[in-house]
Amino acid sequence: MDSPDQRPPPAALDDPAVNHAGGIARLMGDGNLFGRVLARFRNEYRQAAAGIRTAHDQGDTVLALRLVHTLKGAAGMIEAVPLRRQADVVERMLHTNDGGVHGSLVRLQDELERVLRELDALASTLPERRSAAPAKRPAQTGHDAVGRLMTLLDEGNGDAVDLVREAADALAAQLGEDDYRRVADLVDGFDFDGALALLRGRAEGG
Repeated sequence: MDSPDQRPPPAALDDPAVNHAGGIARLMGDGNLFGRVLARFRNEYRQAAAGIRTAHDQGDTVLALRLVHTLKGAAGMIEAVPLRRQADVVERMLHTNDGGVHGSLVRLQDELERVLRELDALASTLPERRSAAPAKRPAQTGHDAVGRLMTLLDEGNGDAVDLVREAADALAAQLGEDDYRRVADLVDGFDFDGALALLRGRAEGG
């Protein structure tokens, strides 16, 4: 049986690196929030493919899998569809210890660079803006914050990224510091499904 095809399908070569309309729709039509998510991706995932390759070369498959899963989630969040597809290929190949993963990692780097070139070009066209102070949200209790966070995660709403920071004290009080940190790390990496699964597991466990 053939291993997963590491080459992108022919149509993928013509796909945009980032589907901006799809990304804005994913964030409930909030273009400003999508812009912040793009900036965050541009700043935090520049070395992602290199980190995955290094972990694999050092024999740390667990770390490589965690890093590529996080990159896949982040790519999905910004609707970088070809990058997400290639990250999925790498993840499946790492799971099966496929010997062809090296070539797939090279293609992952290529797709990431294509996304970053687009985001760099976009950033160069935007006027420099001073950071405005974020609007104050009403204080929330732990139960309110956890419920709100679960709703946002279930919707795939990027406001979850802001909430885990703004309601950090309330969330930590309800979840405990260790579980709060796990949830925050997952949300920070745009692994909304993982964060939601953790919170649901806690709720079901009482």
